[in-house]
Amino acid sequence: MEKIYILRKDKLIIGPFNSKKIAQKGLKVTDKIWYEGLEDWTPVEQIAHLAPCIVTVQPVNNNLSFFQKLFSFLK
Repeated sequence: MEKIYILRKDKLIIGPFNSKKIAQKGLKVTDKIWYEGLEDWTPVEQIAHLAPCIVTVQPVNNNLSFFQKLFSFLK
């Protein structure tokens, strides 16, 4: 039987999700997961089959001028 996941993003608890849907949720390292068999909320990075689904955010380059940021789509 497929696992049913519950997702906790900060204080918001959402779900249930199947494995395909949970992978599409844009998981962050700060998110926690619970499913039947886990004792408590577990960081998503500690769940081996979900760790590859973690989305990394690129750092913002604050050294760019206003116009460089505004027209960065032209690169």
